[in-house]
Amino acid sequence: MSVDANICTDCGACRKVCPGLNDIEYNTSMMAKAYAGWSNDDTQRQGSASGGVFAALASYVLNCGGVVYGAAIDGFEIKHVRIDDVADLHLLQNSKYQHSITAGIYKLVRQDLKAGKTVLFSGLGCQVVALYAFLHKQKYDHLFTVDTICGGLSSMLPMISLAKSGKYKGIISFRDKINGWRAKGFAYSLKLKGADGTIKNLGNQNLALKCFSAKITKRSSCLNCRFVGFYRQSDLTIGDFWGDTDFAAQHSKGVSSVIVHSERMFKLLHSANLTVNEVEIEKVARGNPNLYYGNFKGVRRLISRHLAFFFLRNELYRYVTPLVDYESRLSTEMQLYGMLSQRKIEKAFADQIKLLNK
Repeated sequence: MSVDANICTDCGACRKVCPGLNDIEYNTSMMAKAYAGWSNDDTQRQGSASGGVFAALASYVLNCGGVVYGAAIDGFEIKHVRIDDVADLHLLQNSKYQHSITAGIYKLVRQDLKAGKTVLFSGLGCQVVALYAFLHKQKYDHLFTVDTICGGLSSMLPMISLAKSGKYKGIISFRDKINGWRAKGFAYSLKLKGADGTIKNLGNQNLALKCFSAKITKRSSCLNCRFVGFYRQSDLTIGDFWGDTDFAAQHSKGVSSVIVHSERMFKLLHSANLTVNEVEIEKVARGNPNLYYGNFKGVRRLISRHLAFFFLRNELYRYVTPLVDYESRLSTEMQLYGMLSQRKIEKAFADQIKLLNK
């Protein structure tokens, strides 16, 4: 975030609505119905990270004259954009594992809502709650929000280093399904556009993806996420159905986990070109602890975190990799912390199940 000192009146409005600075409640929905889902359009499904549920919903909204907001790749940056044509939907498909710029986007959402347009907004939980705060919690029956199961965002420094190297023009994708989708053991693969215009596949053995996977280089705000849980203010929560065993025949094409939080979204979900099968939410949660747990504040005290950021800031990247690589002996501190966190994660799971059964 940046502030233009020339026009700022120091009214404090930005601080009052910032979800990171205020105790804004997000886990307050009364509904959490879980489904396994996928788009019935195989081409659309192939271009999506998992089952293509968001793409199918977006297609339906766009074909009905609505507009869709989501994250798109722009060079080495990820930006939230507005689309009103199905031909542009590919820009919003697939996962982007870095912070998306939302500057000016909430104003556009408000304009569309006031114009009476149906709006489908997708983003992280913190971005959805930020939109609600910007709208002063005003309810719009034609606003549908989708958040994702998120494990937090990591430092941008590794990606900045790739941009500064001069070898690449921008990001193509963080993952794809050229080799199919898997409920277990799925490998991410960072692909960049080379300076010569060719596709450069960096695989998953690169600092950007390793830092994303490692808790020790996450943003401080993401180490104490307050926007997790089975119940959310968004209309829908989506993600990969990691660990699924019930729909093995669909795995190669991709299966999404879908958690519905509103009756309006329930109707929209069944209007889109989708296949959805109701499942127990516990099955989704067991393979997705990021759905309900986001407290990793202890990471801030790890020596390896401070060392990693010191090396990143000083562009000593070869010293960072062993600290964020789970197969390295130098990542022992990170691994031990993960083992200690597992008990807390299991307790959080049990608490969420109790809440669900009340």
